[in-house]
Amino acid sequence: MSVTPTDWLNEARRYAESSEEISLRTAVSRGYYAGYHRALEVSFLCPNPPPSPDKTEGVHASLIRRFDSAPKSLLGSALAREIGVYLTRGRARRVIADYELGKTVRANDARSSIRYAEQIDKRATELAEKHTR
Repeated sequence: MSVTPTDWLNEARRYAESSEEISLRTAVSRGYYAGYHRALEVSFLCPNPPPSPDKTEGVHASLIRRFDSAPKSLLGSALAREIGVYLTRGRARRVIADYELGKTVRANDARSSIRYAEQIDKRATELAEKHTR
């Protein structure tokens, strides 16, 4: 892999230093994708979720549902569900940043997106550690 989730997160941090809205939007998007790709790395630790009633569910919603539906019997299930929560929050901000151009994106949105990615990374590391002992 030539690019890692950490690279995406560092890029988000760099863009978040700007006061220009386009840079803040980019920071939100890159922050979300840092978390998304980090979650993807550990998603195999969660069993496949039940089939979605939504036949048009995309890959992002599917990944979130995989973490959200982690059974309590799964080692680290609370961590998995927390990853799902942070992905959901980050995705909501990313949708605004990437698609809702009439809405204002502020520095706080960029910081939140970065914080969500950091929390996903922390929990993903903890989840992986539980499965390597």
